[in-house]
Amino acid sequence: MKNLHLNLFLVTMTVVASLSAATPAAPAGGGALADECSKDFQKVTLCLDFATGKAPKPSKQCCDAIQETRERDPKCLCFVIQQAKTGGQALKDLGVQEAKLIQLPSSCQLHNASISDCPSA
Repeated sequence: MKNLHLNLFLVTMTVVASLSAATPAAPAGGGALADECSKDFQKVTLCLDFATGKAPKPSKQCCDAIQETRERDPKCLCFVIQQAKTGGQALKDLGVQEAKLIQLPSSCQLHNASISDCPSA
């Protein structure tokens, strides 16, 4: 169990750090979108078993976190989905399957939460 918590922490920190470095800042007063949505990336760690292919479907806690993000701040859910879609070496090194992350909204039966529903830039 201790290793699971360490792995979740490492995944969260790696993803947030790589996104913070790669994401341009939002207009003045808004801060970087990566910073704004960093807590949402932390919530996605609840989906790690599904995202790495170890679980056939996301857990209830995972889906609750995804739904909460969608309801609270839809642009952060879009940001998380878009980052999953564009992927990154850090995600691949951790065994995260980009296709699984992109499937999260539909696997959690969230309507109108696909990447095609997100605004472009």
